[in-house]
Amino acid sequence: MLHGISMTFVTSWIAWMAVMTVVNVYWAEKLRVLAVGQKMALFRKVTFQDLLFPRRQSVLAISLIGVLIGLNPRLRTALPDVSAPWLNVVVELVAGLLLIWVVFLAMVAVLRWWLKRGGRWDGQGDLFNLVAASWLVADTLATGYATLGMPPFLIWHLFLPLWLYSLWVGAKAMASAIPQASLGYCIAGIAIGLLPAVAASGLMFALVVMPMTDALPGGAGL
Repeated sequence: MLHGISMTFVTSWIAWMAVMTVVNVYWAEKLRVLAVGQKMALFRKVTFQDLLFPRRQSVLAISLIGVLIGLNPRLRTALPDVSAPWLNVVVELVAGLLLIWVVFLAMVAVLRWWLKRGGRWDGQGDLFNLVAASWLVADTLATGYATLGMPPFLIWHLFLPLWLYSLWVGAKAMASAIPQASLGYCIAGIAIGLLPAVAASGLMFALVVMPMTDALPGGAGL
């Protein structure tokens, strides 16, 4: 029981720090991806010139969201327990990272194809950085609040508006950087991208995450 209480405290502290970091102006001066992400979150105009920051910052941004997903107590209930508590944490973090990266890469691939249709985008510019920056603030808020262990009804009332907000931020950012793509067209691209992204994440969970837990000491398959 003591372990459960301490783990809940650590998880909540990490989630709270992540939420506070993405809305902090000080850290925006240190990380360009955060500065651009905050700009997008306020629906300000961005161009591909704003996205000329190291790719590793985008990797850090998406991985942060993955860590928060992994720390979400609801993901824990979907995974079988293993013998050692620390192994549970490792499995949850790996699962969160795998799931977010599958979703992110699938979304970027679909949007790259969608935005090039009809000559709307010539392919010049870093779409990877654009999508990562647009997800950073809104998705960290959504996953962070969910990880804080709020009651389900409260999470739903917060998560749904934040998810819709995230969709709008991403669409506005793309429409801003690619003037030939209308806001409605960008929203449609994100909606279309959700289908393969969700399918890919489900496949990843079934083929990689669950077999990984079965292979660990105390896993369901042992």
